Amino acid sequence: MSVTAGAQAAIALDEAAIGRWRDRIRQTTFANYHFEMGIALLMGGDAQAALGALQRAMEIQPDLAIVYPLLVLAEERLGHADAARQRQADLQARAPALWLDGCAALAARLLKDGKAEGGGWARRVADQAPASDIRVPALAGLAAQVQGRAGDALAAWAHALTLGTDIPAASAEDVATALADVSNTLFAYWDDGQVQRTELALAAAQVASRLVPTRPDLRFQVIRCLVRLVRPQEALPEIERYLADSGSGGEDKNLLHQWGMRDLCAGDLAAAEEHFARCAAIDTGWAVPESYRAVVALRRGDAAQAMAHAQAGCQREPRNYFANQCRGLVEFETGALAQAVASLRQASAQAPNQPLTKLLLAMVLDGAGQSQEAVATYREANQEGGPLMQRQLALYPAGYQERLARLAARAG
Repeated sequence: MSVTAGAQAAIALDEAAIGRWRDRIRQTTFANYHFEMGIALLMGGDAQAALGALQRAMEIQPDLAIVYPLLVLAEERLGHADAARQRQADLQARAPALWLDGCAALAARLLKDGKAEGGGWARRVADQAPASDIRVPALAGLAAQVQGRAGDALAAWAHALTLGTDIPAASAEDVATALADVSNTLFAYWDDGQVQRTELALAAAQVASRLVPTRPDLRFQVIRCLVRLVRPQEALPEIERYLADSGSGGEDKNLLHQWGMRDLCAGDLAAAEEHFARCAAIDTGWAVPESYRAVVALRRGDAAQAMAHAQAGCQREPRNYFANQCRGLVEFETGALAQAVASLRQASAQAPNQPLTKLLLAMVLDGAGQSQEAVATYREANQEGGPLMQRQLALYPAGYQERLARLAARAG
């Protein structure tokens, strides 16, 4: 078969493009190596060695924006104030957008690592950027969060969500990544301020998703926060956008898990069963979706089906606290009180950082006539879990809230 001249030209163009991409990858890899070395040296106190590494990164990749403010910072730490000012002035005159991108990237990097110094670079961004630049309130919120000013962080991120995103994705990526890291950290741990922590996590994730809307992981974090906060009506459109953006076709097990929890919150038991069943079919070794199917069956009043799903969950992962918790709840509903107490004790021991499990243990202890221990366990759970834990009772049969309300009255 002969190859036409046009086809040969197309092949040559493709090979040239591939060559350019390979060169760019090599350039970026080597530049990042020197950049990471430079920032590590600088944070470690060796500004002179850092200066050399950062200059090498700049030579290899002149458009690596974050290098420029780091060079200024290195000069400042060496006591070269005039050189630092001159370097900054030269770049601001020659490439103001590159300098602004670099300042934003450095502020995000420092604030992500919990360094208050990042607030100074965030202020430099605010001094130079137009008021419509979403990075300004995004970074202000990060700085406030680092300083422990949760209200100011929420206000800044709320303002960010009112702004457009007319900056290139490459300029927004570092700020979005910092927000995502902060959001994940806030989401990770239970404490008595977990409602506010989750609201902060949600706001940070929403701003990150606005900055880089093409990243499904950022939208998924928004969904997780909304589900935890028991805000099902807001979660549904986010799920629909995630499906459209990710191209997963609805067969993402983690999404199906969150979707099923959203349905439970909303009281849509048929949809919850569908989504948990699909999730369970995708990962046949994961106990959680089968255990949630047990919760769905309990809410329908079908104890036999609930027991089948609870046992299936425990067979999948015998040491999974949630599987043992749900088995205990089914045992409680069927009157097997001693077994229920044993299962909930086991679940609570397996996950001592899960106050909701401890709260359910208190309910089961009370139902088994162990009222003194039930009150003590309730108080401990309530102190650890707070209002968010109480909200999440919406996932479970309505009678649980009534039982626990009576227990709360006795606990004082």
